[in-house]
Amino acid sequence: MPEPVDFFQAVVTAYPDDTDHAPLLHDPVHARVARAGDVAAGDLILAGVGMGGADYFNDQYTARPEPYDPACGCGVCCHLADHPGDVVVLSNGHPWQACDPWPADDLVLIVPAHRLPEQDAKE
Repeated sequence: MPEPVDFFQAVVTAYPDDTDHAPLLHDPVHARVARAGDVAAGDLILAGVGMGGADYFNDQYTARPEPYDPACGCGVCCHLADHPGDVVVLSNGHPWQACDPWPADDLVLIVPAHRLPEQDAKE
């Protein structure tokens, strides 16, 4: 049975148009917009994406998804305990000392793990 597919357009450069953010550490040629709930282990997370554009992170980080537990005690997960939809944890402990929970339908800019240079070198 066919499933609906969403296509998100994004223009990505190696140098975010914001002096508060560092240049990307990886070539953004393979970057794409994805829902947080679709991020896979090993994907490189570059930015949060909203109607106003991309909010690049100074610390781009590797996704390490795990189940969301609003009572985990990290001090961050509890803030989304009343979120009406699904929530995912994209990382726990890197690059921060707390979980990184996201509403599953929020958009993020990623480089899929299989497109990262380190992965290409191993193949």
